[in-house]
Amino acid sequence: MSSVSPPVPAALLRPGLPVWLIVAMACIASFMVVMDGSIVNVALPAMQRDLGLAHGTQQWVIDAYLLTLGGCMLLAARAGDLYGRRPVLQWGLALFTVASLAAGWAQGAPMLLVARAVQGMGAAVLATSSMTLVMAATHHDPQARARALSLWAALNSAGFALGVVAGGLLTEALGWRWVMFVNVPVGVALMAGVAWGLLPPLRAGQVQRLDLPGALFSTLGCAALVWGITQSAQRGWGNPWVLGSLGAAVLLCACFVVVERRSAHPLVRLSVFDLPGLRVGNVLMLVLGATLAASVYLLSAALQHGVGYGPLDTGLALLPMALALAAMRQCFAGPMAAGKAGRLPLWGSLVAAAGLVWLCVLPPQPDYLADVLGPVLLVGCGLGALILSATLAVTRGVPPQDAGLASGLANTARQLGGALGVACVATLAGSVGQGVEAVVPQAALLAGYHVAFDLTAVLSLLCGWVSMGLHRG
Repeated sequence: MSSVSPPVPAALLRPGLPVWLIVAMACIASFMVVMDGSIVNVALPAMQRDLGLAHGTQQWVIDAYLLTLGGCMLLAARAGDLYGRRPVLQWGLALFTVASLAAGWAQGAPMLLVARAVQGMGAAVLATSSMTLVMAATHHDPQARARALSLWAALNSAGFALGVVAGGLLTEALGWRWVMFVNVPVGVALMAGVAWGLLPPLRAGQVQRLDLPGALFSTLGCAALVWGITQSAQRGWGNPWVLGSLGAAVLLCACFVVVERRSAHPLVRLSVFDLPGLRVGNVLMLVLGATLAASVYLLSAALQHGVGYGPLDTGLALLPMALALAAMRQCFAGPMAAGKAGRLPLWGSLVAAAGLVWLCVLPPQPDYLADVLGPVLLVGCGLGALILSATLAVTRGVPPQDAGLASGLANTARQLGGALGVACVATLAGSVGQGVEAVVPQAALLAGYHVAFDLTAVLSLLCGWVSMGLHRG
C-alpha cells in the first residue's frame, strides 16, 4: 500500500531558485539560534553591573532561553509539518527578532528574562525549520543531503564558540545590549528571504490540530527539572523544594508519555523510535548538548572570573575552538556520510575529554599558548566529530514524512541537554567554590571551575560510550 508523499522541493522553492539558496538560509537561521545560546556568556558580567542582576539571575539569562527553546521544539516542528514551512518560519523569525529587540532595551531583570524566554520560543521554530528545510530540499539526493547536513552541523558547532567571540567583540566595543540588537538586522533579512524564496503551502483537506496538552507537559517537565537542579546549589539536594521540583519533573514527563500514547494526533508518534539510529542518536544529542554547552560556559566563566580576562580577550581565546569545530566538517564529512567513520565518534570523545582534563589545572595566571590554546583545540576537534556523527545518525533512514518530527526530537534533545549541562556545572562550580578557603576570591572560583571541568570530561566520555551504539547499528 503506498502512502502520500510530501511535496517535492519544487513545491517548497520558487521556480528557478537553486537548492543551495534554501540551504544557505536554513544554515544562517540555525547559526543564529545556536550563537544566541552562547553570545550572552561573555556579556553576563556587564549585564550584572548595568542591571544589578543577582548571581542566580545571571544563570537564568542563559537557561530561560535554552529552556523555552528545548521545551517548544516538538511543538514548533509539528506546526511546520501541519501548517507549512513558510508561515511558521515567518512567525518564528518575527517572534525571535522582536524579542531580541526587547531584550536589548531591557531596563531590569524581569524584562530581560521574559524577552529571553520569548526569544527561545521563536528560536525553537528556527532550529526545527532549518534542519527540516535542509532535509526536504535535498531528499532526492542522499549525498547532497549529507553534504548539506554536514554544513548545517558545522555552523551549529561553530555557532556556539563564535557566539562567545561575537559577544566579546560587541560587549567591548558597543556594550552588552548589542549582543541582542545584532539579531535584528539578520532576522529582518531572513524574513525577506523566506517571503521571496519559499512558496506558500497548498491547503489540501482538513489540517490536523496541534497536540497542545503534550506540548504543555513536555515544557513544564523540562522547566521543573532544570529549576530543581539549579536550586540545589543554594538549598541543598535534600531541600523539600528541590526534591519536589525533581519529583514533579518525573511526573510531568510520565504524563507526557501517557498523553502521547492516547492522543489521536500526538506531538511525538512514539513508533518513530523504531527507526534505525534514532534512539541512540537522540541520546547522543542529549549528552553532547550538555557537554558542548557546559564546555563553552565553563571556559567563558573561568577565563573571565577565575583568570581575569576581559570580554574581548575571552572571545578571542575561544576562537580556535570555533575554527576547530567547523574544520571537522571538512575533514570527516565524506567518510561519515558514506558510513565509514568507524570509531571516529569514540576517538572524538576521548580527545575532547583530554582537553577538558587539561583545563582542570588551569593556573590563575595562565600562559595562553601553554595553558589555553592546546586544550581549547582538543575540545573543539573532539566535539566537532561527535556533533557531525550525531546529526547524521538521527537523519539517516528517516522518510520525508517524518523529517519534521526527527528534526524536533534531535533539536529538543540537544537544547535540553545544553540547559541541563549549564545548570549542572554551574551548580557544581558554585558549591565547590563556596567550600574552598582562599586568600584571593578568584582562587576559590577557579577551584570550583576545575572540578566542573572534570564533570564535563566525564560527560564527554559518556558521549563516546553512547556512540558505540551507533557503531554496532
